[in-house]
Amino acid sequence: MPRFLAVLTLIGAALTACASETTDTAPGASTGDAVQRLDSTQVPADLRHLVPLAERWGIGDDVDRAAQVDQSTAAEREELRAALLPYQAHITAWLDSFGQGVMSDEAAAFMYMQLAVEEMAVAPQRQSD
Repeated sequence: MPRFLAVLTLIGAALTACASETTDTAPGASTGDAVQRLDSTQVPADLRHLVPLAERWGIGDDVDRAAQVDQSTAAEREELRAALLPYQAHITAWLDSFGQGVMSDEAAAFMYMQLAVEEMAVAPQRQSD
Protein backbone atom coordinates (compact mmCIF):
# COMPACT_ATOMS: atom_id res chain seq x y z
CA MET A 1 0.00 0.00 0.00
CA PRO A 2 2.76 2.57 0.76
CA ARG A 3 4.27 1.92 -2.66
CA PHE A 4 0.90 2.51 -4.31
CA LEU A 5 0.57 5.86 -2.51
CA ALA A 6 4.09 6.80 -3.56
CA VAL A 7 3.27 6.05 -7.20
CA LEU A 8 0.08 8.11 -6.96
CA THR A 9 2.05 10.99 -5.44
CA LEU A 10 4.57 10.86 -8.31
CA ILE A 11 1.80 10.78 -10.91
CA GLY A 12 0.09 13.73 -9.24
CA ALA A 13 3.35 15.69 -9.20
CA ALA A 14 3.96 14.93 -12.87
CA LEU A 15 0.45 16.02 -13.83
CA THR A 16 0.80 19.22 -11.85
CA ALA A 17 4.09 20.01 -13.60
CA CYS A 18 2.54 19.37 -17.01
CA ALA A 19 -0.46 21.56 -16.23
CA SER A 20 1.74 24.47 -15.22
CA GLU A 21 3.67 24.49 -18.52
CA THR A 22 1.46 26.94 -20.41
CA THR A 23 3.81 29.78 -21.28
CA ASP A 24 4.97 28.21 -24.53
CA THR A 25 2.56 25.91 -26.29
CA ALA A 26 3.40 23.74 -29.24
CA PRO A 27 1.93 25.21 -32.41
CA GLY A 28 -1.30 23.60 -33.36
CA ALA A 29 -1.80 22.23 -29.88
CA SER A 30 -4.74 22.83 -27.62
CA THR A 31 -3.95 26.24 -26.20
CA GLY A 32 -6.72 27.29 -23.84
CA ASP A 33 -5.78 30.83 -22.83
CA ALA A 34 -2.07 30.41 -23.62
CA VAL A 35 -0.74 31.90 -26.84
CA GLN A 36 1.56 29.69 -28.85
CA ARG A 37 4.94 31.16 -29.74
CA LEU A 38 6.16 30.77 -33.29
CA ASP A 39 9.63 31.37 -34.69
CA SER A 40 9.11 34.04 -37.33
CA THR A 41 12.45 33.17 -38.95
CA GLN A 42 10.82 29.90 -40.06
CA VAL A 43 8.17 31.83 -42.02
CA PRO A 44 8.77 33.39 -45.46
CA ALA A 45 9.78 37.02 -45.01
CA ASP A 46 6.72 38.44 -46.76
CA LEU A 47 4.40 36.47 -44.44
CA ARG A 48 6.10 37.27 -41.13
CA HIS A 49 3.73 40.12 -40.35
CA LEU A 50 0.99 37.44 -40.10
CA VAL A 51 2.78 35.49 -37.34
CA PRO A 52 0.82 37.17 -34.50
CA LEU A 53 -2.42 36.12 -36.20
CA ALA A 54 -1.10 32.57 -36.67
CA GLU A 55 -0.17 32.46 -32.99
CA ARG A 56 -3.74 33.36 -32.09
CA TRP A 57 -5.76 31.51 -34.73
CA GLY A 58 -3.49 28.62 -35.78
CA ILE A 59 -4.98 26.14 -33.32
CA GLY A 60 -4.60 22.48 -34.29
CA ASP A 61 -7.25 21.11 -31.96
CA ASP A 62 -10.59 21.21 -33.78
CA VAL A 63 -12.61 21.79 -30.61
CA ASP A 64 -10.38 24.60 -29.35
CA ARG A 65 -10.24 26.25 -32.78
CA ALA A 66 -14.04 26.07 -33.08
CA ALA A 67 -14.35 27.64 -29.62
CA GLN A 68 -12.00 30.46 -30.66
CA VAL A 69 -14.06 31.03 -33.81
CA ASP A 70 -17.34 30.90 -31.89
CA GLN A 71 -16.09 33.42 -29.31
CA SER A 72 -14.75 35.86 -31.88
CA THR A 73 -16.54 39.04 -32.81
CA ALA A 74 -17.50 40.03 -36.33
CA ALA A 75 -14.69 42.62 -36.26
CA GLU A 76 -12.10 40.00 -35.26
CA ARG A 77 -13.29 37.67 -38.00
CA GLU A 78 -13.13 40.43 -40.59
CA GLU A 79 -9.66 41.48 -39.43
CA LEU A 80 -8.39 37.94 -39.97
CA ARG A 81 -10.10 37.55 -43.36
CA ALA A 82 -8.81 40.91 -44.58
CA ALA A 83 -5.27 40.20 -43.40
CA LEU A 84 -5.11 36.77 -45.06
CA LEU A 85 -6.96 37.42 -48.31
CA PRO A 86 -4.05 38.98 -50.25
CA TYR A 87 -1.70 36.19 -49.09
CA GLN A 88 -3.87 33.06 -49.40
CA ALA A 89 -2.19 31.82 -52.59
CA HIS A 90 1.29 32.47 -51.21
CA ILE A 91 0.50 30.74 -47.91
CA THR A 92 -0.90 27.74 -49.78
CA ALA A 93 2.17 27.56 -52.05
CA TRP A 94 4.43 27.68 -48.97
CA LEU A 95 2.45 24.90 -47.30
CA ASP A 96 2.50 22.84 -50.50
CA SER A 97 6.30 23.14 -50.58
CA PHE A 98 6.46 20.70 -47.67
CA GLY A 99 4.98 17.98 -49.89
CA GLN A 100 4.62 14.75 -47.98
CA GLY A 101 7.39 15.79 -45.59
CA VAL A 102 6.97 16.98 -42.04
CA MET A 103 5.51 20.46 -41.88
CA SER A 104 7.15 22.95 -39.52
CA ASP A 105 5.22 24.11 -36.47
CA GLU A 106 4.95 27.55 -38.05
CA ALA A 107 3.56 26.16 -41.29
CA ALA A 108 1.07 24.04 -39.35
CA ALA A 109 -0.13 27.14 -37.49
CA PHE A 110 -0.65 28.95 -40.80
CA MET A 111 -2.56 25.97 -42.16
CA TYR A 112 -4.82 25.91 -39.09
CA MET A 113 -5.28 29.67 -39.35
CA GLN A 114 -6.50 29.22 -42.93
CA LEU A 115 -8.83 26.51 -41.68
CA ALA A 116 -10.19 28.89 -39.04
CA VAL A 117 -11.10 31.37 -41.80
CA GLU A 118 -12.92 28.62 -43.68
CA GLU A 119 -14.76 27.62 -40.51
CA MET A 120 -15.79 31.23 -39.92
CA ALA A 121 -17.72 31.12 -43.18
CA VAL A 122 -19.94 28.35 -41.82
CA ALA A 123 -19.97 29.27 -38.12
CA PRO A 124 -23.06 31.09 -36.86
CA GLN A 125 -22.48 34.71 -35.87
CA ARG A 126 -22.69 35.52 -32.17
CA GLN A 127 -25.75 37.46 -31.14
CA SER A 128 -23.56 40.22 -29.65
CA ASP A 129 -21.85 40.94 -32.98
